[in-house]
Amino acid sequence: MDENNMLTKKIEIRNSIINFKNDIDVQKLQSLYFSKSFSEILSISRREISHSSFLAWLLDNRENHLLSFFSIQKFLEIIIVRCSTEFEKKYPAFYNSILIDNYSIKSVVIKKEKALGRAGRLDIYAEVLLIIENKEQKVNLIIENKVESKENNDQTNVYYQYFEKNNKVDEINLYVYLTAIPTLELNQLNEPECSCKYFTQINYQDLVDYLLEPALNQNISDRTKFIIKEYLQSLSQPSLDDETTNQKQGLIMALGKEEKELLSNFWKKNEKLIMSAMYAISTDDTQDEEVRETTNKALNALTSTNRDYSTISLYFDENLFVANFRKSDIGFFTVKLLDEKGLIDENVFNFLREDKSCNFQLIRTKQEINTDTELKKYRVNGKPELIYEGERYYVARNWGKVNGFDNTEKLIEKVTEKFPNIKYKRND
Repeated sequence: MDENNMLTKKIEIRNSIINFKNDIDVQKLQSLYFSKSFSEILSISRREISHSSFLAWLLDNRENHLLSFFSIQKFLEIIIVRCSTEFEKKYPAFYNSILIDNYSIKSVVIKKEKALGRAGRLDIYAEVLLIIENKEQKVNLIIENKVESKENNDQTNVYYQYFEKNNKVDEINLYVYLTAIPTLELNQLNEPECSCKYFTQINYQDLVDYLLEPALNQNISDRTKFIIKEYLQSLSQPSLDDETTNQKQGLIMALGKEEKELLSNFWKKNEKLIMSAMYAISTDDTQDEEVRETTNKALNALTSTNRDYSTISLYFDENLFVANFRKSDIGFFTVKLLDEKGLIDENVFNFLREDKSCNFQLIRTKQEINTDTELKKYRVNGKPELIYEGERYYVARNWGKVNGFDNTEKLIEKVTEKFPNIKYKRND
């Protein structure tokens, strides 16, 4: 590189750094990440017992957060979204009542660190009395919480055997395995990670998306809002190595919607600067060897010429429906648009069921997905992406170039021909 090019490069990097420092999104993120939550100050941000205590407080309608039964209702919805097909078939009345919100809650009793004799101590136990179709239904929540550690001593099987042995036949036991696994990984699981497969695995991001952030929109006190926001901050802060607390470096438990948007914008605006910093670290012999190698692998993956970073925007009647989504989500957002606009009748439903533009059936039920390859193409452990006549469907995600041909074009052509008021725009 000649001297002029080197000077130009230095000026470009200098200007990028100055723009970075003055960027409003960066300043918001600095304000967020440079301030510690209460749990971090107390060095308990990754202690399982602390998270269990917070969740128990939130689920208890007798506490002073003024949420009443809202939290337990949302928690039951998370379980319904994540539960297995076998559970749905075993308890159809309960499942359908929670799904369509056709029930009421009579009482909730929460217990932390419930002693089970030789079976050990359960993180959270709740007895919930529901009214379903004018009849009382007792539901027992058995919650095992794992923040960083894995299950020990086959604990979930021990809990399962204990409650199945001691509980009455007409009661419903809901076994929940709460972990900090990222949602993308959770969606790809075909069974829970714990030893007992009767548990439903959920994650902290589920709590954020379906319970904590919705709770902030309820009629609650400023103090409760402050507590929930403090807790949200503790989930989003990356933990660093700490010998006194044995915290794992880099673990982010969950992110709020606003924070996700800030971080996404942060990446888009500062991609070149971030990648330049990664290059500097990967070639700096004063850095730890493992850090250099890991950074180099990440940099190579990001700079791969085979990757397509282009996005798509979707329009209905010339109005923007969703902007700048990835190719992998084209099927999902197409189905979402048709559903929200009330366009899915029997004819359109059959159209969607028959489509195989991406070499997989566009929408399938969980029961229809059999092989490991198919499981990777549908997010069957996530929320149903289409509910039609009471059945849950999931949308295929196998979009991109196949044998040199972009299969998204096939779907775009078929959809726009059938629905002229739908348009797709490709973005650079």
